[in-house]
Order: sequence, then C-alpha cells, then structure tokens
Amino acid sequence: MKGFTGKLVGSLYPITEEECKQIHKSAVRVLEEGGMRCDDERAAKMFERAGCRIEQDGKLIKFSEKIIMEAFDKCPGNFKLHGRHDPELDINIGHDEVHFATVTGRYIEDFRTGERRQATRQDAIEGTRIGDALENVHGLYKSVMWIYDEPKICNSQILVAEQMKNTNKTSTWVYNTGAEHEIPDLIKIWGIAAGGAEALKERPHLIGHVIANPPRVVDVNYTSWLIGFCDAGIPVTVYSALMGGATGPATLAGMLVQIMAETLALVVQVQTYKPGHPLAFCSFNPSMDMRTGLWSFGNPEYGTVGTGIAAMARRYGVPCVGFCICDSCDTDQQTSYEKALKLYNYALSGIALTWDIGGMAGFNFVTWPEMVLENEVASFIGQYLKGIRVDEARMAVDEILQVGPLPGSYLNRRHTRDWYRKEFLIPELSNRDFFESWERGHTELQEKAKHKAAKILETQESPVKPEIQKEIDDYLDFVVKRDVG
Repeated sequence: MKGFTGKLVGSLYPITEEECKQIHKSAVRVLEEGGMRCDDERAAKMFERAGCRIEQDGKLIKFSEKIIMEAFDKCPGNFKLHGRHDPELDINIGHDEVHFATVTGRYIEDFRTGERRQATRQDAIEGTRIGDALENVHGLYKSVMWIYDEPKICNSQILVAEQMKNTNKTSTWVYNTGAEHEIPDLIKIWGIAAGGAEALKERPHLIGHVIANPPRVVDVNYTSWLIGFCDAGIPVTVYSALMGGATGPATLAGMLVQIMAETLALVVQVQTYKPGHPLAFCSFNPSMDMRTGLWSFGNPEYGTVGTGIAAMARRYGVPCVGFCICDSCDTDQQTSYEKALKLYNYALSGIALTWDIGGMAGFNFVTWPEMVLENEVASFIGQYLKGIRVDEARMAVDEILQVGPLPGSYLNRRHTRDWYRKEFLIPELSNRDFFESWERGHTELQEKAKHKAAKILETQESPVKPEIQKEIDDYLDFVVKRDVG
C-alpha cells in the first residue's frame, strides 16, 4: 500500500546532529563500561562470536564501539513488508514514507450495545475485517490482546490464525504467552498464510519484535523470538521497553541514552546471528506517572522521545517504527488531542510505521468506531505531509491572469476541475455543513463512525483464499487438540 509522502516527512527532530553524536557517545560508554546483563546462554555465545567482552561466566556482556558500528554496516537501510498474494498491499519501511497500523487492547467497547467487556474470538475477527477495509490502515497488530472465550494456552495461535484468515495486509507480532509451542506454531501459521515457508522468506508479510528488558538485560524469551524470526526470514524491530522514572532515568536525554544502549546491543545480537537481516528501531517508551504508578503514553514526552529515537535511527542509517497510543479511557477530547498531536509528530519525524489506530487507555481498550475515526485522522496527516508543492501548473499564473480581477470566478475553470480533488482533502465523516443546517439536524461524529463500522462488518468479506483458510483451520485444530485435549 502506498504510504503518505511529502516534503515534510523527516523534517522535524527534537535533537540536533551534534546532540545525536553526544547520545551515541554516551550510549557506547554505557555498553563499554557497564554492559548488558545476559540471561541466555545462546545470546552470550552470539555476543562472544561478535567479539564482545564476556564476563561473569557469560552473565555480563561489554561492547566496543567498533563492534557496534560493524553491526550497522550489515544492516539494510530499508526493507519491504509484503501484502500476502497482493503486491498492492506491500509497504516500504524506510525514511521517506509514513504508514499507520492498528493497535490492540485487553477490553473492547461493543459499539452495538455500548457495553465494555472482555474480548472474544468474534471480536478478533471483526477487528481484522474493519482494519482490512480501511484505506489508511496499512498494517494490523492483533485486534485484541486476549480472547477470553478460548483457552489461554493457545490464545496466540487463535489470534494469529483469525488475522491470517481475514486480511492480506501486513502485520506484526510481539511475544505474548511464552507457551512451549508458541514460536514454531505462529511461524507455521504465518508460513501457511504466505503459501509456504520459502514464500514467507521471499516475501515476509510481518515484522517481529525483539525487546531488551530494562534496565540493561538481554531477555531469554526475546532471544528465542529473535532466533525464530530470523530463521523464518521475518524482519525485526529492536528496542527497549524502558519506563522513564522507573526502569530508566527521569530525564528525556537520560532515557534516550539508555534506550540507545539497549537497542544497540540488540542490533549487535541480530546482525551476529544473521548478518544483513533487516531491522528497525522502535519507539515504545512511556514514563511512570508518579501519582498512580501507571505507565503513561499520552504525555508529550512520549512523542518527543519517540522522535528522538527516529533521529538516532536516521543517523545510523536504519528505519524507525513506533507505538503511539493514548491514556484516555474513552473516545473523548483527550483521545483526540493526545493521538493527533503525537501521530503528526511521528509522521514529521519520518517514523515509517506507527501502531495506533483504534486503541487507547495504554493498551487496555479498543473500539471499532475509533478505528474508523482515526482512519480519517490519518488522511488529514497525510495531507499535511505533502506541504505546498510548487511547479508551473500549481502556481497557476496564467489562470490568475485570465480570471481576475472581479467579477471573475474560478468555479467554471478546467484548472479547478483538474486540481481540486488532487490538492484538497474531502473528508468522509468530518462536518462541513452550514451551521444553521447542522443545528437543525445532524448525526454526531461517533454515530457516523458506528454506522460506517457496522456497514463494513455487514459487507466486508475475507480476501483470503478459502484453501488457505482451511489449511490454517486444520493446523489450529491440531494445536487445540495437542494443548487442550
């Protein structure tokens, strides 16, 4: 899918080039002098092979700047996530194109009844169908975090299977249960959806997440995922899950230093295990609200640190992706300003793929009408990113000379007919009525979104071939019988 482009993509960063050098130097010092705790023998062997200093019987890894920069020499500057069986759904992960994706939550607001409840398997299907239908949704995260009407031990497999059965758009996955068979099962399902293991390697349709456990720990579970993703040919995003003031410093620069130290360690790990494997940095760095002890995503600092990570990614020559969610627990004004401001900030910094559409309350809550509304927000951001494009046709000097002065009008001009829809956004849901006619009778924005969501679910059919759906179902039957009995 063609993402949003324009002269404003990559035009805004919160740190200068000189400050990027300072952050790099400080992160390297952390890795040289303090290193990373390593909880996994397999990871320790990877770092030893890279030339790192191994101390405390493999429990502490120290890195030189030379080893770090050698790892970046192997990293591709961009890569592609492929639409399954449809090249029109491919998206480029680089520095010049911006994409948006859905995000997840533990609970759902049923737009038909207004009830907030635990999510079900049917919700997972419906969320995928909505995301598949929306033109500004370029990729999907899992529709819901958990499905409460299915066994927990095979939740991941069911969630991935239903997504693969109901969309051919790109997707992502973050470690979920840690169950014994989770990694090989999911890779098997992704392979079936792609048309086989080799097809998945040739045209990977998802990006996987490999995360450091802050402060400064290489996590055993994410090493397992790193190996699984790399062996399957699936690109990865590497990042820290630092929480400012809790598992990281309470300053933005300090957060960025620790984030970079932990991220650089993972770059070395990935490129040692599989040289040349595509990867991206990722923003996922809330701060702790000291009044409640909860993580906060809606604050301005989250967006600022995220664009700082994007600046560092550009310096190292790798792409950047990110999560961008809000703290609000309702579809209200707080949701609107937290999301719109951060999404625009991320887009200006050139973050290639942002998971945000439809979710709120710090990964606790999703709703399909909100997904529909944010699809329109994405169109506004895409329009802003274009900036003002200046060329002879757009400057329209001959038109200006021919039409004016008054009483001339541009309404009947061919130039207007040719350019209006190209240059001006025509929203589907936003109000542009006369005030008087709006006051006499109108449909509230949330109601419009509910109507659109309902219409999508009434008409949207799965684009996935029936034979692929059946093969996925057959494998899922095997998984459930094996794990549940």
